[in-house]
Amino acid sequence: MKKVRKRSEKRGLPPGSLVQVGGDGSEQTTITLFEYDPDKMVERRMGSIAEFVESNSVCEHAWLDIDGLNNDKVLLAVGERFNLHPLLLEDILNTDHRPKLEEYQDTLFVVAKMLGLDEETGGVHSEQICFVLRKNLVISFQERPGDVLDPIRERIRKDLGRVRRAGADYLLYALLDVIVDNYFLIVEDLGKRIEELERKIMVRPGNEDLLTIQELRGLLIGVNRYVTPTRELAGRLNSIQSPLIDKSTRRYINDLQDHTVYIAETINTDREILTSLENTYHAGQNARMMQVMKLLTIISTIFIPLTFIVGVFGMNFDYMPELRWRYGYFMVMGSMAVIAGVMLLWFRRKRWL
Repeated sequence: MKKVRKRSEKRGLPPGSLVQVGGDGSEQTTITLFEYDPDKMVERRMGSIAEFVESNSVCEHAWLDIDGLNNDKVLLAVGERFNLHPLLLEDILNTDHRPKLEEYQDTLFVVAKMLGLDEETGGVHSEQICFVLRKNLVISFQERPGDVLDPIRERIRKDLGRVRRAGADYLLYALLDVIVDNYFLIVEDLGKRIEELERKIMVRPGNEDLLTIQELRGLLIGVNRYVTPTRELAGRLNSIQSPLIDKSTRRYINDLQDHTVYIAETINTDREILTSLENTYHAGQNARMMQVMKLLTIISTIFIPLTFIVGVFGMNFDYMPELRWRYGYFMVMGSMAVIAGVMLLWFRRKRWL
């Protein structure tokens, strides 16, 4: 396993230095090109970026899909081929960025986060994906193969929806939309787990429930860490005055922004529910403790007079007439039983039991 580099390891290096930060760089870099228009589509795997010749493209629009960031030469070749800013290339390798949008002279640069559920642990993992939008071209950079973008690839291959009939800006929207749609799946899964926990706590809370509440709260905070800046990203993408964004696409981007707002509100609601469940859990635990203390107090109160009687008749005096009385033992035991019974009836009448 390779070492994950930290930002501190870039100390002293000039701006624009290509040093991968945050990822392990263990995946091989692959380049896939989708060229498309309403009439045709070409998909091919490229050995190097030199194979992409924009002037010889047989289609109007293109998507350059690059998986794996461990090959600096490929990234440098992409930067030289499309004249990308050095700071843009540096941000691509810094895989711990928050989602954001940056505007360059003829380029829009978008950083997004793909989230996924770990089926074994139930945790949430994230992967950074970057998009470069230029006229009739989208370039995507992701840390490793395997993503949530297959529905978009299928739409391009099978000519589903309006991807092949729209521009590159719509392709960027569609890619961001499928990423945000995956947020819904994660938030819904966490919501179901919260509902199950709520039913359990209402019936019989256990000691492990408090730990579950903390784990779910941590997951919600982690997801919200990416949802909030994604909402800001969608808002800026909707309002930015760039010739790369067509007016017809802004309606779809506005819908994307609404989705992020809904997800953020759902997360806040779930966090409030968890806070309420935590209070309910503590209240239930306190109530159980009070019941135990109440029971122990009643038992102690009942045994106080009985202990007094036993103490009196346990004294070692020679002249205690009851000690030699034939029915003394039975009278004492009967008196103790009557006293205990009367006290129990009194407690029940007072509704202490």
